Amino acid sequence: MNSDLIKLFAETFGISEEKLLPDATLESLGLDSLAVIEFLFQIEDQFGIQIPDQANPPRTLAEMVQLIEPLLPSGKPAA
Repeated sequence: MNSDLIKLFAETFGISEEKLLPDATLESLGLDSLAVIEFLFQIEDQFGIQIPDQANPPRTLAEMVQLIEPLLPSGKPAA
């Protein structure tokens, strides 16, 4: 998984990186659907990307990374 995205996720939500396993559900990490959407907006603003609307938002950390990572400009740091 993208370590920059994991660090940003950990910092944003105050969750230890050790708890951020790929199969961890966002709900189990204490995020509701609004928090997920706000984080996706934060990613869009920070990286200048457009994340396509999803009929089914990501449910796990791995799904979120799979959604975002291909859209990130190569070589651009996450912090």
